[in-house]
Formats: sequence, structure tokens, C-alpha cells
Amino acid sequence: MTVDTPLTCYICGETSDRATVDLIGCFKDMQDAKERFIEKHGHENEGYLDICPDCQKKNPNHAENAYQKYGKYE
Repeated sequence: MTVDTPLTCYICGETSDRATVDLIGCFKDMQDAKERFIEKHGHENEGYLDICPDCQKKNPNHAENAYQKYGKYE
């Protein structure tokens, strides 16, 4: 499956047109991640949830914890 919708960062909540192929980098457990995203940010995500490169650099521990909790397509 190739992603042709925007990607929304789980950490900062911003949506961009960063591209991915075959969901690489996106969360596997999208439903649980989506529920927590809404709790954190107060709105639904606009695209598939992942973690943007900026947030991975700024918050590597948070990113790793999120990927451990929700899984990650690699």
C-alpha cells in the first residue's frame, strides 16, 4: 500500500506532504495512536501518523517510545 495522503506528526501535530512508500515510518497500530493523538492535540490527524524528521531529532526518546508502543512499518 502506497501512502498518497499527507503525513501527520504524532509529536508536534503538524501535517505535511512528506512522502513515504508502503507506509514506511508510519505507526502500525493507527487506531490506538489516533486516539492518543486526539487526547494530546485536541483534533483528529489529517493523514497517516508518523513522526516527522524534526521531532525525531529534537525528541529521540519520545519518538522511540511512541514507535515501541504503536509499532512502525519498516
